[in-house]
Amino acid sequence: MLVIDDDPIVSQVMQMLFETELQLTCKVTGEEGLKAVAEEKPEIVLLDIEMEGMDGYEACRRIRQLDLPFQPYIIFVSAHSDPVKRLAAYSVGGEDFVSKPLQPEELVRKVEQALRYRREIHELKSQARGAMSVAMSAMTDSSALGICLQYFRRLFQAGDSGQLMRTTLDALREFGLDASVQFRDNGEVKTLSSESGNSQLESLLLQDLSAERQHIVCYDSRCAFNYGPVSLLINNMPVDDIERCGKLKDYLALMAEGAAERAEAMIQDGVAAGKDQADATLAAMMESQRAGQADARTLLDAMRARMEDMLGKEPRAALLLGLVDEAQDSLGKLQLRQMRELESLGRRLRGVALRE
Repeated sequence: MLVIDDDPIVSQVMQMLFETELQLTCKVTGEEGLKAVAEEKPEIVLLDIEMEGMDGYEACRRIRQLDLPFQPYIIFVSAHSDPVKRLAAYSVGGEDFVSKPLQPEELVRKVEQALRYRREIHELKSQARGAMSVAMSAMTDSSALGICLQYFRRLFQAGDSGQLMRTTLDALREFGLDASVQFRDNGEVKTLSSESGNSQLESLLLQDLSAERQHIVCYDSRCAFNYGPVSLLINNMPVDDIERCGKLKDYLALMAEGAAERAEAMIQDGVAAGKDQADATLAAMMESQRAGQADARTLLDAMRARMEDMLGKEPRAALLLGLVDEAQDSLGKLQLRQMRELESLGRRLRGVALRE
């Protein structure tokens, strides 16, 4: 807490009341106080009005203009307590007013109230950052879903195994993954690698892994996805980022399953045979999209309501609320656009099946 008052008796009273509870700094001029605010960033400022040089009103104005991580809670302390003086104090950014001569119990109560308010503000801002993190994570998920959506659009246009494998490697490259894809058809095995084009070692490894009953087999940073006639081998899974690695596994499993459906359709010389399974995969993607966006939106709505209740006088309230609104708008637009694309792809797949 910072005390800005040119009366030494006031400073002594403040030290008696708060020195054991708070880190206390006392300054005697507005200029010194302004410098102390910039350097020490106090939680609370007790500010006199009548001082030599810069008065309390001007000091308060300049404090509010400082670029600080958190603005202090300013309590004016003055013998001038008429309504006009009080109104002037609030108009320049003061948040409370204590009259002189000081009443220790009242002063202690108001300082404790200010500290509670500051703790609530810090907590809300911390939660706001958490909400923004969730929102950004949801938007990152939407970007990943966009890659999957584009992949499925191209996948069901693939006319042969070579095009299927190249399309799959292109999508995996967008995720930043080094991978190999294998296509197996009645004893014929084709393998394509994003790095070397065709790796005999990876081809043999994928054939061995395809015999495993598990769809997903991982070891260190390598992970294989086996679905029917198609296997994917990822060589650089981000195992150090547990959350991202888990989400990637979900998306890659969907992609591998979709590639297997298209491969089986090719083997059966028709797309319609894979229609129901493709619809199920698309439905799972849409449900995952809805659930993630709904969770993020619920958290953002709750945060906005709490912030509106608690940040009424906080100078940066509008900025924080604006960030939450911006995140909500971005999530809504991403969700609407990608849901429409998924529905369009589903209609096209059903149309192909009906024509056949």
